Amino acid sequence: MLAAQMFNPSNESNAQLCPSVLLVEDDPTLAQELQDLLGSEGFQVRCVSGIQAAEAALQSSFDLLVIDLKLPDGSSADLCARLRPNLRSGMVICADNSERALRLEMLRAGADAYLVKPVDPEELLATLTNLLRRLAPARPSPLQPSPMPAMWRLDRVQQLLYAPSGVRVSLSQAECLLLALLFSQADRFISRQDLLAAFATKAIDMNGPRLETLVSRLRNKVYGDSGARLPIRAWYGRGYTFTAHADLI
Repeated sequence: MLAAQMFNPSNESNAQLCPSVLLVEDDPTLAQELQDLLGSEGFQVRCVSGIQAAEAALQSSFDLLVIDLKLPDGSSADLCARLRPNLRSGMVICADNSERALRLEMLRAGADAYLVKPVDPEELLATLTNLLRRLAPARPSPLQPSPMPAMWRLDRVQQLLYAPSGVRVSLSQAECLLLALLFSQADRFISRQDLLAAFATKAIDMNGPRLETLVSRLRNKVYGDSGARLPIRAWYGRGYTFTAHADLI
């Protein structure tokens, strides 16, 4: 089973939005736990249970691969060795064997990290975040002018959200309050406890599950109305971060 601790989101406001993960795990219970964990942290996860299914899934690109060491239809080491020459994705091996020789074998085969089961959620998330940083495109030279960042704008009076394209999205009172709280934070992060307290001051009936539903429905509404993905990242059990430039008007 996964450990209870979760990754702390402090200083991670520049994390990549919705990175994709291919999870290769033949234990359905563990696969579901990992999928729920990563999904709650803003990752887009696809699960497969073996090497052949992984090779088929890799007809599409993924930012990260999380691969079980023991798979029913072949060798994870061989899979890593075949993939690595032409694959830019980060690869993490998860295994119930901590022997040094095996760790070295997998790293030489092309894995970027080797984690021992039961996988600690904080260690897994930190490993994936570090891989995303390393794999990110190089920043432009400071001597070159940078383009203006896309800006989200919130009109609290009219309860309207303006996407970077200029499309307006009408908001409910709860949706507007959620975004106003996120936009008003310097680091764009606000804890679940502070959110629930703010809703209580406005006499809005809110709890943890309702808050998750509110965020999910708001993402769907914004995408449906504007075609833009609302960059709210969930930190499981902690709170939420708005990962793009935003302004209150």
